[in-house]
Amino acid sequence: AYFHDQEEKGWPEAHYVARVCRARAGERLEATDGRGTRATLRLLEVRGAVSAEVESVAREPLRRPAWVLCGAPEGERGDWLVEKLAELGVTRFLPIDTARGAWRLGAGRRERWERLAVAALRQSRRSHLMAVADPLPLERALRELPAGCGRWLADAAGTAPGRLEVGGEHSGAGLVGPSGGLDGAEREAAAGAGFVPIRLADARLRTETAAVAWAAWWAQRST
Repeated sequence: AYFHDQEEKGWPEAHYVARVCRARAGERLEATDGRGTRATLRLLEVRGAVSAEVESVAREPLRRPAWVLCGAPEGERGDWLVEKLAELGVTRFLPIDTARGAWRLGAGRRERWERLAVAALRQSRRSHLMAVADPLPLERALRELPAGCGRWLADAAGTAPGRLEVGGEHSGAGLVGPSGGLDGAEREAAAGAGFVPIRLADARLRTETAAVAWAAWWAQRST
């Protein structure tokens, strides 16, 4: 279960526990606040209001955080992208607007993405919730990254991961262009910010596939 804030504890997680999981009084479940705290709860009541007692609490540090900066994919693939990045443990998703593609977010889309991130948190049983940002121009998004993190640009002409000299970076950022690719100035900005081209497959990938492939590569390196 995921409890974002104290005042939200009765809803919607109560519905999830009682109606989706069909839990019963006396059962134990794990809960998290999405910020690294994990608790074991014993359910006291599930009819009407859901109540539980806390049996144990542990703090899980964020290991090897990851940021994904991603241009707009074709069509309506953003939901799938957000869900899979969250399952793979990405720390922060930054949609980027570029010269060849801008995100077109309808009303409530960011809120939907945040709900998808919560659902992915439940499914993957992680204790850190992926943060979702509003779309930013690429140059602004580059300034959001922490100093000292490893930086890779998804590029079909880049170096294969196995041939990269990759150190023990504590954090990483993956940059993926929109379906039309980054233009020359944007590629120069990425290179100036320290991004190294990386080839994630033996063929050209769609934007959303490349973003998930980078996240999976980083997750594998983090185990």
